[in-house]
Amino acid sequence: MKPISKLVLGCCIGMFTSLPAQNLEDYVAKYTSENGTQFMQPLADAFGANLNSGFFQSARISPSGLHIYFGVETMIAVIGNDQKTFLAKTEAPFTPQQNVSAPTIFGSSDGASISGTGGTVFNFPGGLALNKLPLAVPQLRIGSLRGTEASLRFVQVKIDETIGRVKLLGFGARHNLSQYIKDSPVDLAAGFFIQKFDVGDIVDASANYYGLQTSYSRGVMTLYGGFGFESASLDISYQYESTAGNVPIAFSLDSANSIRLTAGLAVNVAVVHFHIDYNLAAQNVVTLGLGFGF
Repeated sequence: MKPISKLVLGCCIGMFTSLPAQNLEDYVAKYTSENGTQFMQPLADAFGANLNSGFFQSARISPSGLHIYFGVETMIAVIGNDQKTFLAKTEAPFTPQQNVSAPTIFGSSDGASISGTGGTVFNFPGGLALNKLPLAVPQLRIGSLRGTEASLRFVQVKIDETIGRVKLLGFGARHNLSQYIKDSPVDLAAGFFIQKFDVGDIVDASANYYGLQTSYSRGVMTLYGGFGFESASLDISYQYESTAGNVPIAFSLDSANSIRLTAGLAVNVAVVHFHIDYNLAAQNVVTLGLGFGF
């Protein structure tokens, strides 16, 4: 079996989570209908929201001159109670058809069951019992050309011959808007970020963010915020190896997030930079960043 749970949820170089070491296939393969999509949907929401976090810690971009920043962004998607259950339906040949509140991938590990005709029982699998989904990525920023800076995220590692290569590639750019406003009391910027995450031929994920940022600095402290539009998708396709033979498993999921509000605080002491922010959206995320730059 391929360790999809570790890979999809970030257990590789440059990306990590606090998941227990269980196989995602063992959960997903028990569903053969729309139950599987609803079971997996919170994963797409949390994973996509994490990817679309941590791009900025200030709106200040020098109109000219060289500045470089390198750090690690740690994003923690907060899993709400509404993301831990879904309304599942029993599947044929089980009768009669019934609905039951069952765990999602982040829900209780106990699962759920329901009785049917002739003493039969339909069992719904349990989840991973998680309250948060962490993710960490390296990030490089470099500027400035006429008030424009570029950002890069990149991780690539070969797991084994079966899994293949895990790759994260993200890039974006931000432009200084306050340079066009005389005596602006705050810094203003606009930017976009595009990311692609692949695990061999098994997982294909993407995330996009476009938004505006503002910040105000005093001494070593910077208050910052942002308003943006985002989207993300997660496609999983593989052959589940069961005792009855290989079973094709495929899900195509779009994240629930669309509009995001960000509020944060950064502390900059010489070349050391730390920031923390909270992102309010359909999927809420806390971001912590630590890096070095000038």
